[in-house]
Amino acid sequence: MTKLNRLQSLKAQLNTRKAGFANSDRRSRTRTLIQMGGLLNMIGLPQLCGIADGDDLQQDLENQDKAATLLGMLVHLNEKLSITTLALDSSELEGFKQRGIRLMKDHEIKKIRA
Repeated sequence: MTKLNRLQSLKAQLNTRKAGFANSDRRSRTRTLIQMGGLLNMIGLPQLCGIADGDDLQQDLENQDKAATLLGMLVHLNEKLSITTLALDSSELEGFKQRGIRLMKDHEIKKIRA
């Protein structure tokens, strides 16, 4: 019986570790999604769609419309970029990156001054 108990204990430990890895992946994904939301917020897209901090974009029908508007804007942008070129070349990507860096720096300066 002690061998069986030991094997059950080892199995429980492995299951706990497995769940920890799954939670870690989920936390990493959630962190990335939150950071992407912060970038959208930084340029004012949610406000442009009428989305306020604390709005529940899934449960409230009015807020679902606001979320649909934001999604439509992003789909439009994605389509425009896809139509313009089949693949963005490195100079275009570099230009986007540099513009983003400037915006992030400006945002940090505004936070410090506030």
